[in-house]
Amino acid sequence: MKILKGTKLVPGIAEGIVALYVSEIEKLLPHYSIKSSQIPVELDRLDASLRRARETIEPMIGVSHKEFRKEASEIFSVHLSILRDQKLLNDISSLIRTKRINVEHAIHDVFEDYIRGYQTKEGHFNELINDLIDIRNRLLETFNIPTGGFQSFIGESQPIIVATRYLTPSMVLKIQRRNVLAFILEEAGITSHAIILARSYGVPIVFGIEVEKELQCGMEAIVEGYKGEVIINAGKKEKEYYHRKMQRIRMRRELCEVAGTQPLYMKDRQRITMKVNVSTPDEFNAISDLDHDGVGLLRTEFLFMRGGNLPSEEEQYEIYSKLLKQTAGKQVTIRLLDMAMDKMPPYLEIPQDRKQADVVRGALAVEMFPDIYLTQVKALLRADCRGCNYNMRLLYPMVSDPNDVRTFRDVVEEAKKSLKLEGVERDFKNIKEGIMIETPAAVMMAEELLKEVDFANIGSNDLLQYTLATSRGSPKVEKRYHIFHPAIAKMLRFVAETGKELNKEVCLCGEIASFEEFYPLLLKLGLRSFSVAVSRFADIKCELLYELQNLHESSEIDMVKNFYGAKSKEEIDSFFRKFV
Repeated sequence: MKILKGTKLVPGIAEGIVALYVSEIEKLLPHYSIKSSQIPVELDRLDASLRRARETIEPMIGVSHKEFRKEASEIFSVHLSILRDQKLLNDISSLIRTKRINVEHAIHDVFEDYIRGYQTKEGHFNELINDLIDIRNRLLETFNIPTGGFQSFIGESQPIIVATRYLTPSMVLKIQRRNVLAFILEEAGITSHAIILARSYGVPIVFGIEVEKELQCGMEAIVEGYKGEVIINAGKKEKEYYHRKMQRIRMRRELCEVAGTQPLYMKDRQRITMKVNVSTPDEFNAISDLDHDGVGLLRTEFLFMRGGNLPSEEEQYEIYSKLLKQTAGKQVTIRLLDMAMDKMPPYLEIPQDRKQADVVRGALAVEMFPDIYLTQVKALLRADCRGCNYNMRLLYPMVSDPNDVRTFRDVVEEAKKSLKLEGVERDFKNIKEGIMIETPAAVMMAEELLKEVDFANIGSNDLLQYTLATSRGSPKVEKRYHIFHPAIAKMLRFVAETGKELNKEVCLCGEIASFEEFYPLLLKLGLRSFSVAVSRFADIKCELLYELQNLHESSEIDMVKNFYGAKSKEEIDSFFRKFV
């Protein structure tokens, strides 16, 4: 027996046969020089390749809606917009002309250049690397070049543990969901697009394992997602232990199916609210069967990333009205367009000096594109029919100080005036406003900010990267810094306490909230409101039912004793004295 130490990404336990998914593009890629007379032929081949790649990705957007009900459609829509980007065509064409190389070679070299450039950047940029690999592979596959697959037939014929160096969104979509027992990865960004999709499978995921060095096809393994371990060739005693553990997990889930509609309360009768994050309209169909407390975060970027034009006020109004109607009677928090360089609408012109950094965020984006936000707010205010039992709240992204709040509020006031002049009858007096707290500046200004608004959402993804001054998607960083860094714990507690003092709701909606094992600590820090991905809601609520039962039967300190592997109450007491 051998135990491989990695990093936990999604908890759970799975036992099965390992199947390696590998990529050997370099060995199969044709590299050759061409004559000047052959350049037009290669350019024609490039045009045909781009067209075929776009044609293959369009149906995948629809498939991803049904399979994942998460951000998949948005992810593949971004891929499609990149394939339509004139810059990509120009860069590959230029390489063919200047270096006189075949189109396959040029595609590979252009994307390698893009990837090298993103490896030096921080923030969301680094997370795009696997998306670029995905798009590159899609283009190469139009020339019948294999870009990856299972090393042996077992990966296609039976339930398996998928082991691979990295994941791309298309790889996740290609692997049959019903056959995946777990994922073992060498590299992974916790909030990268591929991992977001893989998490929706609901199977254990461990990364930081030297896959090709340590694992082989057909090898028996146990993936221990709670500890971040992979056990190879376990003995009889170890197998029996994990079989009993998996049985307990199954029993817990079965009990949760019965008790899953119960409201959640702390032992002091404080109500815990469990909401859902929604990224696409299709996800509204998925939440109808969930016993949720509302939509804690509706991302509106999907409206701006599809197609090649800015959505009109009428188009937005129709979509917002439909979504609010589907959730009538429950709270819906709608975030205004959250611009960032990795999710920038492709048709917007960004000044050259701002293309070098992720600076088109929050109030700065409002100042740069005021008409876009004015149109969006007008559509939202029109859709908010109070007599229809709607409960819409506006959420302002990337706020750092009260002046940012006022920048957004000025747009809202201008939208109200414009609608009144147009004769639109609405009750504009009771619009609830909230802010995203996702920078250390916002944390330090929490009291001043919360006095300005009605509620706050904590975006832990950006907060983590801006706090640690590094990319949130870098595997090396994630090995060094835990996603729940002690500094983040301190910040969460500070904001939660500030919200409690001012009687303002503070809702955690970042990726941290999708890890059920973190909830003992999140409750200890004072958080009582959470919003999670649709695909994670049932598991998270199930875990909370058990944690709260334990809380009623034991001390709070007992709840968190396993979080950092502590073995005694004294160790936990020491942890909280030191960090919290």
